[in-house]
Amino acid sequence: MKHLLLFIAAITATAMISCGNTSHAGSASDSTLCQFSNINQQRLMQYSDEEGDTFYIDNKFTAFWPTVINGKPCPNLQQALLMALTDSAGLNSLDKAMDYLLKPGQYLEIDSNTVTTVQAIPEDYNKVSNSEVTIKLEDMNNRLMTYHIYTYDYMAGGAHGVYSNRYVTYDLKTEKAIAMSDVIADTTLLRSAILASIKQNYDYSEDDLMLPDNGLLPLPGNFFFDGSAFHAVYQVYDIASYAQGGIDAPIYPHMLKPEEIKRLYTPYGLELIDYSE
Repeated sequence: MKHLLLFIAAITATAMISCGNTSHAGSASDSTLCQFSNINQQRLMQYSDEEGDTFYIDNKFTAFWPTVINGKPCPNLQQALLMALTDSAGLNSLDKAMDYLLKPGQYLEIDSNTVTTVQAIPEDYNKVSNSEVTIKLEDMNNRLMTYHIYTYDYMAGGAHGVYSNRYVTYDLKTEKAIAMSDVIADTTLLRSAILASIKQNYDYSEDDLMLPDNGLLPLPGNFFFDGSAFHAVYQVYDIASYAQGGIDAPIYPHMLKPEEIKRLYTPYGLELIDYSE
């Protein structure tokens, strides 16, 4: 039967992965162990609108949550993930963030006080709102760790849901999440490089994008490094229609002249992309 569980809230496993800075001496190596908790939560709820129609909500939260990085607690990484999830510095613990995300009034335009939990959603019922949050480790090397935060919200009766893909890039050496201002020195060059990447990867011209009246490409609200490129990330509706979807515009070193690479990145940014002429 569909949606058998009212509520699943369990740390199902603890994963231990070798990560961080690795030193080599002959054939010997010393890798620091990292630990992550697999978290799964689900809530099924119902509510009635002002017309008396009954709707249901299926809420899911899954996370590969970091607990130990380089042998130590990782509050900086956790805080960066929580900020990416909720856009709120006040929700500074995983429990608070999950409580926030599992309250439908926070993301659906309804009064949370009218919501009650249920054991199951009727199989033949089509008025179901959905909310999904997935946090996963996207990529990791000896220096950088990239987390992917995927969210999806659909209000029953709507034409479509709205999703987002956000990222947190964490420097294992400095033990800090990276801000765009840490790595980008020239935002004018960044804009032109992003437009070139969009044209190459999506075959869009500036006329195909939803730009402000001044025609200036907005700086990306999100980004990540994959070890070789800066990826500018735009959510649905940021600069393109829903049909066009979100945009990931990677800027690889070969796309720029050597002098442009040095102008685009800060010294720290050049260090992270491991650029050498």
